[in-house]
Amino acid sequence: DISHPNIVDIIDFGDTVFDGKACKYIIMEFLDGESLASRMRREGVTIRESLQIIAQTGSALAASHGKGVIHRDLKPENVFLCNRQGDRNYVKLLDFGIAKLTTDQGALSQKTRTGMVIGTPTYMSPEQCDGKGNIDARADIYALGVMMFELLTGRVPFPGDGFGEVLVAHLTREPDAPRSINPNIPPELEAIVLRCMRKKREERFQSMNDMLMALNDPGPHYQAWMQGAPAPTTGGAPFLPASQQMA
Repeated sequence: DISHPNIVDIIDFGDTVFDGKACKYIIMEFLDGESLASRMRREGVTIRESLQIIAQTGSALAASHGKGVIHRDLKPENVFLCNRQGDRNYVKLLDFGIAKLTTDQGALSQKTRTGMVIGTPTYMSPEQCDGKGNIDARADIYALGVMMFELLTGRVPFPGDGFGEVLVAHLTREPDAPRSINPNIPPELEAIVLRCMRKKREERFQSMNDMLMALNDPGPHYQAWMQGAPAPTTGGAPFLPASQQMA
């Protein structure tokens, strides 16, 4: 239903009988490549590659949010890098298994009970860690910021030995400045990461399109960040890079 080139295509799904037992099936497109998690373990990614991957993932999520679908489990294992026309970093976003479908009136899909913590702790937003429900697109923005932190620095912002330790860190600790780990990171990119990872969702980018605009032209956002001002916004319109805008 989202129909975005950076989201895995679902070809068919339904019910069938296999070996005498009723079962459900889903057929997806075949992807030739590797997960972002595998790439990071094997050889790592450059800053330029990181931006390319984050921008494509953000574009997929912006389309998803436009349809009222919140992913809620964004992590490198769910970002697949394909080989497409000589580009080995073509992103396909996977695994909407715990996604939440929402509208202005509220959740349409099966609701998550208050107090239920769902997701991967390393990449979960504070509001997910708190288990209070009412999760919106800004939870995915936080998770994408965590992923960007990891890509740029080589480690996650809140490593921990246990589930609870990581949850508490997301709720109470501020992340280290990425440039304190990797001085080669431009300050404009550090500001984007730190904006995404604000504890209060009102202080993050308010839409994925706002984050994409900052990635495409970091200067105006960096000025706002240094002044303690909210992030510039697209005014609710979908963000298109200059190469895709109509003349």
